[in-house]
Amino acid sequence: MQDTDIPLTFPFQLDRIRDGVLAQAETLRKVASHYADAIQNDGLIHVYANGHSRVSVEEMVVRMGALTGFHPLLAHALSNFTDVVGSDSLRLNQAIEKVEGLGAILLDEVEIGAHDVFIAISATGQTQAAVDFALEVSKRYPNHPLICIASHEQASQAAPKHSCGKTLWHIAQEHARGYFLDNCMPMGDLSTKIEGQTGSYVVCPLSSVGSLTLVQSLNELTLRELDRRNYKHIVLQNMHLGGYGVNYDEWLADQRRRYSKAMYNPEAVKPIK
Repeated sequence: MQDTDIPLTFPFQLDRIRDGVLAQAETLRKVASHYADAIQNDGLIHVYANGHSRVSVEEMVVRMGALTGFHPLLAHALSNFTDVVGSDSLRLNQAIEKVEGLGAILLDEVEIGAHDVFIAISATGQTQAAVDFALEVSKRYPNHPLICIASHEQASQAAPKHSCGKTLWHIAQEHARGYFLDNCMPMGDLSTKIEGQTGSYVVCPLSSVGSLTLVQSLNELTLRELDRRNYKHIVLQNMHLGGYGVNYDEWLADQRRRYSKAMYNPEAVKPIK
């Protein structure tokens, strides 16, 4: 077989992501409005993820074209396993993400403003750590917007792993200001089947592609909403065009000012414990 005879089908899977995200446009606009409320009122959008989902957080904080106001809640032990084996191994990471109660400890480290928003990101929506975080947010801050990003198919149909018997989909449905955004991945995430001479394989996960598409769609809609409100916001420019540090100082100063409220905020909303 010549190289030119080898088929390439994965790019067609991107149609599934595009169509699925566009079908959620109304919900995305509502979520973007909450983001805009937080940013306009000097608040923060607190973003949690574990495992590979940390990539979606990195797309918000920090990236060229990033808006200020996004605050990552990334615990190193839950989001770093690129050593694969050893002291920062995959086994260790997967063991820690099954420990319940970490959501409360993580939230004890931040103070929440009246207009702040929470995001919990998980490919499957089942992971105990992500569910634990969302559950604790819903308990402590029942009136704050909570956005859960995961697979609708898997989170709504597969068995919960957390002892509460819920996935992110359930928590988003029950939370007073909860929103669920579907990353459009199929059950099990892998999207492309290969029937080869050496066996049958399923490859090409879609969850990260879907989640990143949601993240950037929300960036666009949030900025459009802020502009509609006549609120001028700071967007990080590309340092490779026009020289290094085009507006870094301005962007970092605004981010630092907002972050300070997450560490010490005399007007913080008292959590329900």
